Amino acid sequence: DNFRRWCRQFPSLVNCCAIDWFDKWPREALMAVANRLMEEVEFGDSAPEGFLQSIAETCVDIHIIVGQASERFYEELRRYFFVTPTSYLEFISLYISLLEEKRTETTTAINRIKNGKVKMKETNAEVDVMQVELTQMQPLLQEARTKTEAMMADLTVRKAKA
Repeated sequence: DNFRRWCRQFPSLVNCCAIDWFDKWPREALMAVANRLMEEVEFGDSAPEGFLQSIAETCVDIHIIVGQASERFYEELRRYFFVTPTSYLEFISLYISLLEEKRTETTTAINRIKNGKVKMKETNAEVDVMQVELTQMQPLLQEARTKTEAMMADLTVRKAKA
C-alpha cells in the first residue's frame, strides 16, 4: 500500500528507474557457460585430457568463493559488493585475454632465446676459425717481431751515433 502511494507521489520511481534482479546462477549454469567460452580457446595438443574441464571448474569455484566473500564483506562492514553473472562473464573474458597475452609474451621470449642460441653458435664457429688462422699466422708474427726488435736495436745504435 505504501509502495503504491509512493509511486503516485513520485512517478520517476517507475519511469526513470530500472530494477535489476540478480539471482545466483546454479553451479551447472556457471559450468556450462565456462565450458562454452573456453571451447574457443586453443590449449594446444600438449594439454592433458580433462584440462578444459578443470579450468572451467576452477572458474566456477572462484566465482562462488568471491560471492561468499562478498556476503562476509557485507556482514562485517555493512557494504554491498555485488557478484553478478556479468562479473562472471567479465572474469572469464579477462582470463582468456590474459592467457593470450602471456602466450604471446612466452612465444616472443622463446624466439629471442632461439635467436640468441643461433647467434652464439655462429659466433663460436667464427671464433674457432679465427683461432685456427691465428695459430697458422703464429710463425709469421714471430718473424715480424724479430724483425721489429732488430730494427729497434738498429735505430738505437744510429741514434747513439748521431
